[in-house]
Amino acid sequence: MVPEGWLTLAIVQKPRGNKGEVLVNLLTPSIDRLSEVQSVTCFESAASLPRILNVENAWMHQDKAVVKFAGIDSINAADTLRGLDLCIPLSARRKPKDGEVFFSDLIGCKVFDNKESLLGTVQDVYEEGSQVWLLLDTNEALIPYVPDFFPVMDLPNKRLVATLPEGLLEVNRQ
Repeated sequence: MVPEGWLTLAIVQKPRGNKGEVLVNLLTPSIDRLSEVQSVTCFESAASLPRILNVENAWMHQDKAVVKFAGIDSINAADTLRGLDLCIPLSARRKPKDGEVFFSDLIGCKVFDNKESLLGTVQDVYEEGSQVWLLLDTNEALIPYVPDFFPVMDLPNKRLVATLPEGLLEVNRQ
């Protein structure tokens, strides 16, 4: 379990090769981010101290992300990392570019319609193919994340104003 205040960049899937490399599921747009941060923190359990891993190398092989950590030099050592989240402190997250939104910043936002009626609070964000969905706590409604649907995005105050097509919420209730 990743504590509050930390951001997961990737999740270790399994060992790759016999030199301690691992395949990871990237949760960041580019493998370069893992090289940039130089080290990641893993939280194995609430009862154990966090584990810090120094990134020796990170690269793409075909369509797979591969990471080599310093001191992890065998298949067995790499297998001990299976399933771990590779985290950085939220304070080390890169700044968004103009117009860019980090999906994790949408969680907890209150969503209002253009008449200031509360539609719900974003519980989670799902990616399905090329579409991103916001799950609201109200009747578990799904809203497609289309920037044009949100003319007001006040992320510091966790407030979104949505202009949705008529009937969209009713159709997308789970």
